[in-house]
Amino acid sequence: MAEAASRNAVNAQYSSSGATNPLAIGCPRTGCKCTIIRVGAATLVHRSSIAQPSKEDTATTSSHGMPGIGAPEAELGNLCNIPDQITALIGSSDGWYWMLTDMMDFENVGFSHSVGNVKYLSCADCDLAPLGYHDTALAKAGTKEFLIAADRVAYR
Repeated sequence: MAEAASRNAVNAQYSSSGATNPLAIGCPRTGCKCTIIRVGAATLVHRSSIAQPSKEDTATTSSHGMPGIGAPEAELGNLCNIPDQITALIGSSDGWYWMLTDMMDFENVGFSHSVGNVKYLSCADCDLAPLGYHDTALAKAGTKEFLIAADRVAYR
C-alpha cells in the first residue's frame, strides 16, 4: 500500500513536471540496435497492466516473443538491464511506461493487428514483442497514448 502511494507521488511529480526519457530507448534484444524512441521524446506515466496476447494469436506474437507485459522479473532474465538513472525514476518498474501521443514521434516501432481494443507494440527491426501497447478505445474517445513499458526496453 505504501509502495503504491509512493509510486503515485513519483508519477504525479514526473507527469506534472513533464519528465521525459533521459536516454534513448531501444530494443532489448542482444545484437539488435533498433532505436525505438529518441532522447526526450516520451513522458513517464503510470498505467495499470493490460491483457496479454495469447500464444495462439499469431497476429500479435512473433517467433521472438518476450514474456507478457507485467510478467515476473525472473521471466525477463537479463534481457532488460535498467540503468540506475531510470531506476531512480521508476523504482519498482511495474506499471511504468514511456508515453507518446503521436505515433509519428517513434523513431522505429511495429504495431500488431488489433486484439479487441489493443494493438501491441514491437521492435520494427527484429519483431521482439510485446514492448508496449496502444489502446484504440481511448483513441476513439480522443485520448491517444502509445505506451512502451519502462522495464522491457534497453537504454542507450
